[in-house]
Order: sequence, then structure tokens, then C-alpha cells
Amino acid sequence: MDDILLVFFQECEEQLQELERGLSALSDGESGKETINAVFRAVHSVKGGAASFGLENLVRFAHVFESSLDGLRSGRVAPTPEIVKTFLKAMDVLSDLVAEAQGGATVDTGRIEESRVELQAIIGEGSGSAGAKEEDTVPTDFTPVPVDFEPVMADFDFGDFGVEEDAPADAASLVVTFSPHAAMYDRGDDARNLLIGLSDVAVAHGGTSVVTCETAALPALGRLETEKSYLSWRVVLPAAVPEESVHTVFDWVSDVCDVTITRDGGSSPGSSSAEELPEVQATPAEPELEAEAEASVPASVPVAPVQAPVAASPARAPTSIAEKILAELPPAPTPAATAPIAAGNAATRRPVEQATIRVDLHRVDDLMDLVGELVIAQAALESIGQREDGGQQEMIKRIASMKTLTRDIQDAVMAVRAQPVRSVFQRMQRVVREACSMTNKDVVLTLEGEDTEVDRTLVEKLSDPLTHMLRNAVDHGIESAEARIAAGKPPTGQILLSAGHRSGRILITIKDDGGGINRERVLATAVKRGIIAPDAVLTDDEVNNLIFAPGFSTASTVSDLSGRGVGMDVVKQAILGLGGRVTINSVEGQGTTFCLSLPLTLAVLDGMLIVAAGSTMVVPVSSVVETMMVNHKDIYMLPDGANVVSIRGACMPLIPLASELGLDGYNPGGPSEEDVILVVENESGARAALIVEDIRDQAQVVIKSIEKNYRQMSGVSAATILGDGSVSLILDVPALVANALGRIDTRPSDVRTGLAA
Repeated sequence: MDDILLVFFQECEEQLQELERGLSALSDGESGKETINAVFRAVHSVKGGAASFGLENLVRFAHVFESSLDGLRSGRVAPTPEIVKTFLKAMDVLSDLVAEAQGGATVDTGRIEESRVELQAIIGEGSGSAGAKEEDTVPTDFTPVPVDFEPVMADFDFGDFGVEEDAPADAASLVVTFSPHAAMYDRGDDARNLLIGLSDVAVAHGGTSVVTCETAALPALGRLETEKSYLSWRVVLPAAVPEESVHTVFDWVSDVCDVTITRDGGSSPGSSSAEELPEVQATPAEPELEAEAEASVPASVPVAPVQAPVAASPARAPTSIAEKILAELPPAPTPAATAPIAAGNAATRRPVEQATIRVDLHRVDDLMDLVGELVIAQAALESIGQREDGGQQEMIKRIASMKTLTRDIQDAVMAVRAQPVRSVFQRMQRVVREACSMTNKDVVLTLEGEDTEVDRTLVEKLSDPLTHMLRNAVDHGIESAEARIAAGKPPTGQILLSAGHRSGRILITIKDDGGGINRERVLATAVKRGIIAPDAVLTDDEVNNLIFAPGFSTASTVSDLSGRGVGMDVVKQAILGLGGRVTINSVEGQGTTFCLSLPLTLAVLDGMLIVAAGSTMVVPVSSVVETMMVNHKDIYMLPDGANVVSIRGACMPLIPLASELGLDGYNPGGPSEEDVILVVENESGARAALIVEDIRDQAQVVIKSIEKNYRQMSGVSAATILGDGSVSLILDVPALVANALGRIDTRPSDVRTGLAA
């Protein structure tokens, strides 16, 4: 059962993503029929699955949500911005209810009720009935029945869908008879959902439904085929119900369900007057079936007082085996006690979470083909090893071929692990909506590059940094509507969240059109909080980076969004932990751009093996632009003592790697003619020249965390184990370039002279 429930929650996550995409398209003005149908299908699927597991809170809210979307689907309601915002709010509640069913935090009932009322207002608007806004769309006596997958009993009682057993029907009642095909159950639909829909239609028109389950076609238990559908239902609805409303209920199953709709007294052989149905009861089962069902009843069924199904109905003795069994079961919970019971069941049944991914089949096929080639290569090596002449040259060729094959397999595995960032990006829409609600601002989040693929480990760890940065953009970056209008900007703020690949890394950009960073205010705040000295002289980039300092915040009061000085510090630490970097570009009055540069994977990288002070190290190939020998004629010393090298007229900092890392054996006399220069660049395009002793090889290396096994080291991002078993450090090129550029004093000479004096 836990496995099935786990699959349901995985499908819920996919349906919620589809719902997010559809509603985002609606908010952008794409109100096509396919978009609306996709939104409706997503909510319908969540509701249908939740009903099978008895998740009452989720089913009730999803049903109201679905009913309001039906008005949009039928054209009775227009997708105005206000209505789309209501749907987005309801989607957030639906998502939280799914999380609650998984054992998460309980959703505030006031928030659920507020969203429910807004959805019911849309339902009333679409039906043109003011009374529809007052009534609950779901009958109060409806209780979803969880599927326990236990042996089928002889008789079935489906009289719990708003049925009043003794309620007389009007002379012209609408009679609906339907028989589901097996295909309807195969694709996840359920007759229970159809009965709920018909009951809702009856309630919406001021009446109730009378349901009869027809079991005449049900064979004896020994002849029952589990994959076939034997049951049919007959539902009597009030005369005021139009046939169009019934067709709407069966719209999604019309191809897998036989439906007959007649007025009382019509020609349909299955129709009969309401007077013939004083109470809901199943057709008596065959004696053979009753005997088999009675034999299958467990002897340890607990005995409890029987609760009458309807208070107004007189008690009667059980007439079938199923009724005898049901009479011994504990009474059904009252509506008031349903919510806590459902929540408790959800917490108890929570399955063990398993990490899963969706992979295109062709990627798995490619991997399987490569494994087959690997088996062939292994057999070839074994054959060469058994030869008397040794076959050394052939062995070398085969090993080289196997090296290429291993690389291909590695690439195939990385392709399997690669996941688009869409799932994380779409979650950010809700983050922005909630931040806008707290700050009373109107902001539109635009997503680009959602199909950019990165390692799934990175996808999972991007959520928290992006959440903090987007909240910061809404709270501090985007101005109030009045301030924007005064500055000549539109009242609605814009935030762009984009992703793309560059030089073997992924670049994620968060760009807003707000007021930019007020550097004077940032400096004053940093001095006030003791982060920097009052007489410190900082560049613009250094001032911008102060917002990442622990304890820094320009908010005057502490709120749910800001004021504690931990948000941006968390961002920096999280990105550094992923081997990435954060850069800021801000123009006051125009906006701010944050750029996150991250590796595509945390597992392997292509590296260049170099030697510095006798130690072998690894430089990521993606960071290397070119290599050359040292020429002393191209090396110059700046007034502040720093060295630069001129390469084809372009000057860049010269970094003796051994000295930079503090290694023993560094030659203080400067580079020799035998040394090699590696021109490297960071993600923003800034370049520097590393002086090393030698370049040994180029190879793929496995990344190992140095912080977990040792400690954090400046200029080093990770470590690896080479083929000879030695440990080699992987250089952090962006940090080395940033340190070198920071040491070069690019300020005017008069400023440097004044500071020196």
C-alpha cells in the first residue's frame, strides 16, 4: 500500500507542475482550450487519486477547485487577472494539502476556507445563481473511502453520496444510468467520482440524488474476473437538473462509460419512477455468492454499536451478508471529526521517501548499448592476456579503446542524472507571489531557460538560495508602486530568472528593474553593524558584496521576509558549498543583476594536471584559455608591486601559483624561462595568468570534497585521487582570479599617494 501511495504523491508533484505551467500561461494571456483543459485535468487527477486513499481534506478542496475550473472550461467564466490570481492562490493551498497528506505541516483551516469561498464565488458567477455562492459544493455527509485492497464482499452499498433514502422524487425526475467499462478503471478514474459529481449537481439545483447500485451482472465469486467491470448505477436527480449538467459530469469518461439519460417515464429500459425507489439498496446477490462471502468473513471482526445511516429512517434487520458485516464494523466518523482523523491517517501511512527521477528512454538505451560494448572489450582483453606472445601492442590499443568507452559510459550516466531546472524555477512563482502579498507589491516573474539541464544534485540544492534571492529582490530591490510611478517606471515590477550553459558551467541570473543597490546606505549600515571599519575605502564591487556579510540587513524592522541579516549569507554559503560563485552588477535607479555560476556536476570534471613547487594539481579545463612559455620581455611591475603580463597587447595579473598557495620550494627570484603560463578566466570573463612549472597531462578526475575531509582552503575548491593513488588539489580558478584582481590597485595615482601619506 505504501508503494502505491508513494506513486500517487509522485504523480501529484507532476500534476502540480503541470497546473503551475497552465496557470502561468493563463496569467500571460494564453487562454487557449488546450491550456484550460490541461489545468482542469491536473486538478481532476489529484482529486481522483486522493479519493482512492481517503484523503478527505484534499478531495473536498480539489473538488471545489475543479468545479470552479469547469466554469472556465465551459466558457461561462472569463480568465480575468483577478480570477487567475484566485486560481494561483488555490493552487498553493492544494499543494500544501498534498504536502500535509504526506505527513507535512497541517494547513491552516482559515486559509483553506478563505480560498474555498473565493472559488465558490467563481462557481456562483459561472452558474449565474447567487445561491450557489452560499452552498458548499461538496455534500457535508461525503466521506472518501480509502482503498484497502481487501477481498470483495458480496453486496455493495453506495448510498453515502448525499442520498436521502426516504426522500420522494418529483414526477419528472431525471434518471441517469451508467455502466463503466474496465478501461475507465485502468486509466485511474472511479465511479465514486461520477457519483460525487451527480450528487453535486443535485445539491446545486436544490435537491438530492437517489442512487441504486445494480449488481445483477455480478457473477459468483468463483467465476469473477477481476479485470472486468460488472457494476452499474442508477441515479435519480431532481427535475430541475438540466441534461447539460449531467453531460458535463461524464465529459471525461464518455468514451469508456455507457450513459443513458431519461426523464421519469421515458422509454429507457433502465428507467423507472422515483416512487419505485423508496430506499437505496443493492440487488440481492446469488445464494452461491452469499455463501462464499460468508465463508470469507474473518472471525476477528470487532463488534461495535451500529450507527443508523439516516436518522429519520427506522432501523431494520440486515438482509444480506454484506449488511451483516457492515453492521459489525465501527461507526463511520462524523463530519466534525473527519479532519483530524484524516490528518492522523496521513501521518501514519506516510511512506518512506525515495529519490526518483524521470529519464528519457533513449538515454537508458544508449547506456545499455555502451555496457554491451564494455562487455565485448572485457572479453577482448581477457583473450589478449591468454595469448603466449603477450600481445603488448594490442593490449595498449585495447586499453586506449576501453578508456574512450569508459568516458562514453560516464557521459551517458551523467546524461541520465541530468534534470531540467524547470521544477525548481516553477516553484519560485509561488515564492514571488507570497513575497508580493507580504509587501503589497505587484511583481511579475519571467522564467527563461527552464529546459537547461544540470546534475540532479544541483537541482535539489538550488531551491533555498533562489528563494532567498527572489524574496530579497521583491522586498529590497523592487520599489513600491508609488515610488516606481514617481521614477517614471510602470507600477508593476519585473524580475527575470534565467538559466543557461557557458564554458562548462551553468549560469543562473536573477535580474530586477528596481532601484538598484544604494551603496551609501549599504556602507553606513555595514559601519553601524561593525562589519567594516569607519575609515575603510572599498570599491563598488566590494560594497555590493557587503550584502552577503553575516548579520547584514538594511531593513529597519524584522519581518517575515527580512531584518535578521541571514538570508543573503545563506545564499553565499550554499553557492560556495556547491562549488559556485555569486557576482553582482547594480546600477542605482535601474536595477540589480545577480549571477550564480555553478558546475554542471558535482561528480567529475575534465582537468589539466600541472606542477607547482613539486606538487601535482588540477586546473579545470573549462577555465583554461591558452598556455605559453614565459617571456620576461612581456612581464611588467606596477607601482604597487604587483606583476602583470602583456599577451598580444592585453595586460592581466601574473600569479605565481606556488607563492599564492604558500607552498614550500617557491623561487622568490621570479619565473624562469622553463616555467609555463596558463591563461585562465572566470565565469564573468576576467582573466589572469598562472605561472606553473610544468603541464603533465589532461584527464578526467573524480571530485572529492576537501571541506568534509580536511578544511576549507583559499584558492582550492576540491580534491581528487590520481591513478597512482596520490591526492591532488583542484584549483578554484574564480577565487584566484578575484584575489589577483583585488590586489591590483587600479585607482588614480593621486588617490594612492594620498592614502600612502
